[in-house]
Amino acid sequence: MKRIGISAPLISQGHWRMFDALGEIFGILFEEGKLTKDNHYDAWLHLEINRESILRIQSSKLPSYAVMSEKHTTYCGEFSSIKFNTHLSIPEILRNREIRSDEAIQVKGLPNWLQNTATLAYKADSPIWAVHEHQDCHHHYVTLAIPELNSDDEPVFHHFQGNKFLALLPFLTFLRHLTDENRWDPPPLQACFMFDDPNLHWPTYGFMNFSEIAKHAELHNYHASFATIPLDAWFVHKQTASLFQKQHDRLSLLMHGNDHIADELARKIPNDELNRMLKQALFRIEKLEKCANISVARVMAPPHGAFSEDTLKEMSLIGYEAACVSRGSLMHHNKQASWVQTIGMRPSDNILGLPVFPRFRISMDCQNSILVAALLHQPIIPVGHHQDVAENMDLLAHLSNFINSLGEVRWTNMTNISRSHYSELIDKEILHLKMHSRIVDLSIPEGIKHILIERPWLKEGTMEPLLITTTDGSKNIAPIEFKEPISICPGQKIQIISSTIPQYQENCGSLNKFKPWSVVRRIITEARDRITPSIQRISIR
Repeated sequence: MKRIGISAPLISQGHWRMFDALGEIFGILFEEGKLTKDNHYDAWLHLEINRESILRIQSSKLPSYAVMSEKHTTYCGEFSSIKFNTHLSIPEILRNREIRSDEAIQVKGLPNWLQNTATLAYKADSPIWAVHEHQDCHHHYVTLAIPELNSDDEPVFHHFQGNKFLALLPFLTFLRHLTDENRWDPPPLQACFMFDDPNLHWPTYGFMNFSEIAKHAELHNYHASFATIPLDAWFVHKQTASLFQKQHDRLSLLMHGNDHIADELARKIPNDELNRMLKQALFRIEKLEKCANISVARVMAPPHGAFSEDTLKEMSLIGYEAACVSRGSLMHHNKQASWVQTIGMRPSDNILGLPVFPRFRISMDCQNSILVAALLHQPIIPVGHHQDVAENMDLLAHLSNFINSLGEVRWTNMTNISRSHYSELIDKEILHLKMHSRIVDLSIPEGIKHILIERPWLKEGTMEPLLITTTDGSKNIAPIEFKEPISICPGQKIQIISSTIPQYQENCGSLNKFKPWSVVRRIITEARDRITPSIQRISIR
């Protein structure tokens, strides 16, 4: 574990909360210390520096992150844009990029007397983040104060989201360079647009025309995934199913609750009732797959963003691969959970055995949310409803163009996103694989003879079996606790499953049952969605 010494006149309780949370995320121990003694630290953090501090900081042989005292900062206007340089210390997707945020309006510049530094970010030509390089040691200087956590249950992501992420960005970048995270190749940049509620009852749903979306997706290079309600599996329109079969590279489905009633996946209900409901959702989706001859991702997007810990745990036990929900919704329904402070700050979160991928509200100005997801190596998943394309599909063209500007983006369905979400590090003939989901599909690179698998969510002493399946059908169940590389063949395609995914056994008769009110409610809401375009056209006349 890395250790960072903190040099500051006073360290507030809010800052200690932030440092403890970041320490848990990055595996770092923050300690109060004096600059005159290195005390076996790996880096220094200076919360308020002045002109006299500079020489002491730059004479240290350890990297440092220094926040300029406000009285030494310079006014540089009330502009909302920040420009990033092309320096290698800056995350690649931000290099030579300008971002806009109201958070930038109050940001001030570094003093003119700070010399011999390279500017990383600036506002109106005034540096706000700079670095002094001496041999292999980097000293970062910023005017952005590190945010504080005001309570034990305030999450870090409140300070790293679309509307507010500038203050924490340089510090997170510094911590990544300090740890070994930068040695790893992160998960690929993956994305899909997600829309809640549509089904395969007809070639359209509300303002959405599936055929037009497929053509538009091909033209603008994106993928659209529709969170469908298992209750709707009772009927499949053949031509619509055929379209999804042919356009599987552009259109796909995932799961959206079971009956789609209020707080369906967040209610406190007996465990056997919860278990039956979740199994019924899987049962209905299997019927849909057989009828439509398509695959549906075993990824659950909860209705109204409502998930409870109990539901997530039960899902992990009966065959779901992952969940997809906004960070705010997940926190709102689990305020007392132990993981609240750090939720949504990793490539994915594993909650009680189930990987959870964040999503965020789609809009014309959600570019910063897109950048935040990419910076955290998370899939980029803007979510909306059919009303979001009521006027036209310019929103999807606009956002897909921005996402594609970030680099090589893999647009795909939620199954592929989940199973490709891993980090890797090649060390001679050994492939180190860091799983961020329970199931990983990969091709073994040439020259690789062994694989060493890491599962970040497993705490020391925790046991979880590992199943490795090859394309020839052979299976290898690795020891529950192993630290030795596993022999593999170059060019081989394998699937790795952390903890065997169980196949549920249930009486089909009990899973065929339905609640009359749920059916009536769904008929009403679907009818509302489908007639909305006609009502709008009539009202315009």
